[in-house]
Amino acid sequence: MFTIQAGQLAIHINDKGIIDGLIGSTDSLRYESSAHSSPLLRLVADGELHAPVRATEESSGKIRLGFQGGTEVVVAAASQSSYMTFEVLQIENGRPDAVIWGPYLTTIDSSIGESVGVVHDGQFAIGLQVLNPKTVGGWPLEIARHEAMPKSYSQGGKPDSNSPEMGDNKFEHHVSTAWPTLNGGSGLQAFARDRSKRATRPVWNVRAAEVTPIGGEDAEIVGTRIALFGCPVDRVLDTIEAIELGEHLPHPIIEGVWGKRSPAANQSYLITDFTESTISEALKYAKMAGVNYIYHPDPFVQWGHFKLKPSNFPSGDEGLKACSELAASEGIHVGIHTLSNFTTLNDPYVTPIPDERLQPVGTSTLTGSMSADDTVIGIGEPLAFTAALFRRTAKIGDELIEYEAVSEAAPWTLLGVKRGVNGTSAAAHEEGSAIARLWDHPYDVVFPGIELQDEYADRITDLMNGAQLKQISFDGLEGVYAAGQDDYGVVRFVEKQFRSWQQEVINDASFVVPNYLWHVFTRFNWGEPWGAETREGQMESRLSNQRYFARNFIPPMLGWFLIRSASDRFEATALDEIEWVLSKASGFGAGFALVSDFVVLKRNGNIDILLEAVHQWEAARRAGAFTAEQRERMSDPKGDWHLEPAGPGEWTLYPVQVTKPFVCSPSELQPGQPGGSDWAMFNKFEPQPLRFTMRVRPVYGNEDASVKRPTFYTDGAYMTFDTEIKANQYLTCDGDRIGRVYDANWNLLHTVEASADAPTVRHGGQSLSFSCKFEGDPKPDVNVKVFLRGMPETASANRSR
Repeated sequence: MFTIQAGQLAIHINDKGIIDGLIGSTDSLRYESSAHSSPLLRLVADGELHAPVRATEESSGKIRLGFQGGTEVVVAAASQSSYMTFEVLQIENGRPDAVIWGPYLTTIDSSIGESVGVVHDGQFAIGLQVLNPKTVGGWPLEIARHEAMPKSYSQGGKPDSNSPEMGDNKFEHHVSTAWPTLNGGSGLQAFARDRSKRATRPVWNVRAAEVTPIGGEDAEIVGTRIALFGCPVDRVLDTIEAIELGEHLPHPIIEGVWGKRSPAANQSYLITDFTESTISEALKYAKMAGVNYIYHPDPFVQWGHFKLKPSNFPSGDEGLKACSELAASEGIHVGIHTLSNFTTLNDPYVTPIPDERLQPVGTSTLTGSMSADDTVIGIGEPLAFTAALFRRTAKIGDELIEYEAVSEAAPWTLLGVKRGVNGTSAAAHEEGSAIARLWDHPYDVVFPGIELQDEYADRITDLMNGAQLKQISFDGLEGVYAAGQDDYGVVRFVEKQFRSWQQEVINDASFVVPNYLWHVFTRFNWGEPWGAETREGQMESRLSNQRYFARNFIPPMLGWFLIRSASDRFEATALDEIEWVLSKASGFGAGFALVSDFVVLKRNGNIDILLEAVHQWEAARRAGAFTAEQRERMSDPKGDWHLEPAGPGEWTLYPVQVTKPFVCSPSELQPGQPGGSDWAMFNKFEPQPLRFTMRVRPVYGNEDASVKRPTFYTDGAYMTFDTEIKANQYLTCDGDRIGRVYDANWNLLHTVEASADAPTVRHGGQSLSFSCKFEGDPKPDVNVKVFLRGMPETASANRSR
């Protein structure tokens, strides 16, 4: 029996190399699962798993594990102040394809951090951290899951004690360092491969892809290394920080504080397509919103060489640098968006001569010679060419071809061939010449091999450093999987850049979070706004993300939200929509991105109001002005709120009830009936004057229609506006007798005084009556939203906490 203790965790390993004790030294509780064994290390050889059959202490701190067949592995175990490490020092009498640390099965199931590799029960936490890039948190994709592991994260019993739902799947089992077990409990797992071997295995979404070997230390299993720790939940970040510093892991600092603790880590930012000529105005909008980062969503005309768009940056890299320098002079930082290793077909790596290092799915040979005009191509092995990708692109020498299909039987033939595509030149090729099926993707891109990928990383790094950029998102990181090196390839791509940055960089990524890169990534800002109303765009996913962030000790972010101009499908963004976003962000303590094309920022007449709201809400959120009880109520997706400044560090917070749009449609009126409607309404708050927004909506595209003299009646009082509101215009009233008429993009057209003060909306149920004179054929519809406010509350950065 070997006992290793560090910090507040003791691990017992028996003479068969099995962990039969995980003991919290502060509470003396045992956390190992008794349902299944947990070998310290497993071997993978020829697709089969092998557990050790014996363990002996070779010398102090070294354990020799013996396996069936004669292979022996020497593992070094060392105790640090708050964690312990294990490292493979030597492999004798065999050359396994991979080794797997664990899975170490525990009884803990309340919170399972699949990316950070930490599980806890609300009191005690156990964690696994990989200590170098060659060690990957997760499980080899080609090996069947451990029998205790469900296919889905949400099948494991209780994956998240804070989740009312069980649909929290973010990643698949093989990329997760922690995973629930079927009958309660959890497992921690990591692995390392012999990457010097040529292999065929599942890669990304292809069942069997060719994997090219790599060289260097990272290709060897020897040296794979992990840390294990146990501690009270409130000491998890302290312990991980100690591991980062003690083991020379990435340890990013944001504004002087470790990134996982920095208050600046989840600050919000503005995304807009600025140019060299518009950067000054774009910075004006950022300052109006009170944000310190401005981010370009699409700066490149090519991905691969990452050439900047001449239309945005006619001076190239120097132009972007000038933008960054101007921003820095005003206290604002600049960032850019990338698609990582996605390679556009107009990039010099692809055309006119494709690079030899583009990544193939697999290769074959020509079964006959061919001229530059031949459109029938025989190949020896069809598997890679039948993979369901996108364009069906293949490379022969310096020529790219496209084909429509592969023959159904031998002799294998590519059908519907187009020669010399994408600007390459058709040429003659000899029998036996290599033909490679390239990885492609619906974004109309191909992917590099892992060595070419290093050049991409260097180019992005040079741009980041040269232009002093301080924010980046590695979108599309899943594309790195095409190289066949699983999360090792992802780590290599990102860490290469992180280690070379000359400035602090806030960074995030797409849905790829290897355990090692948890240390590099500042945050993740998932949630896209396209194609849906603000309150509806991926909301369930955004809420699920907050649970993911909490269990993985990641600064929370709420995603991207769009400021729109009016279109055929959507209205221009209104203040209540923005305040809904801002209240959710404040409720979750989360940052977000505000996305708007530069032309929209200039077009929308209410942009100063929207951005001032962002400024106030973000100032209050970051100052900690809201109480825990207020934050809990604000996090409800169904709730609306309004915030007003009330002095330095002080704000007035109102709960808001927004009615569903009341509709008055002339098409539903009886012949001769006056134009109007009676709407049932319930006010859950105290009595208050009527606040509303009225929209005139054209029917069948008749934009010449209008309404005249809109009148509102409730609680025995009338309010009439003696004016005309045309199609696609708004009339608003904020509880006084002033009406404001706006165009479709909230540009103020004129004001009008009502016949009387706004009528009172009583507490409880009542009728709101509306009438007007409809003009046009066909006549328009009228939509009215009523806004009701609850009693004011105080939000204060100055209150004692």
